[in-house]
Amino acid sequence: MNMGGILEGEETGNEKEQGMTEKLGLEPKVLIVSNQQTTGPLLVFSLQQQKLNVLLEADPTRTLQRCEMETPDLVILDINFPEAQTLELIKSLRAEVLAPFLLLSPARSEEYVIEAYKAGVDDCMLKPVSPSLFQAKIKVWLRRSWSASTGTLEPMKIGGMHVFPAEKMIILDNGQPVKLTNLELRLLYYLMNRAGRTVTVEELNRGVWGYTGEVDNTMLKNVVYRLRRKIESDPANPLIVQTVAGVGYKLAAP
Repeated sequence: MNMGGILEGEETGNEKEQGMTEKLGLEPKVLIVSNQQTTGPLLVFSLQQQKLNVLLEADPTRTLQRCEMETPDLVILDINFPEAQTLELIKSLRAEVLAPFLLLSPARSEEYVIEAYKAGVDDCMLKPVSPSLFQAKIKVWLRRSWSASTGTLEPMKIGGMHVFPAEKMIILDNGQPVKLTNLELRLLYYLMNRAGRTVTVEELNRGVWGYTGEVDNTMLKNVVYRLRRKIESDPANPLIVQTVAGVGYKLAAP
């Protein structure tokens, strides 16, 4: 992948990029997943020149751990793994991250690209990547980032539980503060807005992930499981986030 054009183009385009950064908020966060010793650092430098907060990971396990702590506004994948391993990593990341995924990939079969989209990729660019097209896509996907909306949600109270979206934190009725991941927060907030009402799996997938296509029940179950471990006194017998068999979930009304 020839990144030289990107680095040269940035020197004359920083002023334009600053306007984009200001509209998005302070330093939008981009997670780069790359095991490429050459292009990985170049991607980091390229995006840092655009006043972006850039995170770099190469190991799949560390990447997943980082996603549990961070809330990226965009994920860029530039990895040289076997196809099956790459698709599995994309699925695992999508279960943790709401942000758009941009995959940089060598020329492959149409079938592989389709499978990448099914796994959770939002856009795919074949290498060698055009520097100007790369920069344009970065701007577009940051503007459309789903994760940015959580910070604009208003605090909410249900019974003795207070939710503070900007801090990704809840205060339980016993006064204990608990940090939530982005997905956990969105799931809880969505249910709180519909307290006492059964919400279908399909509705939750659209509301939490923004999906309009196929629904992956396993991803939702995993987030429900993690949320219950944080807010339920007995996660095995939940009283707050209740399962409605064969339909979905509901938050018990206070």
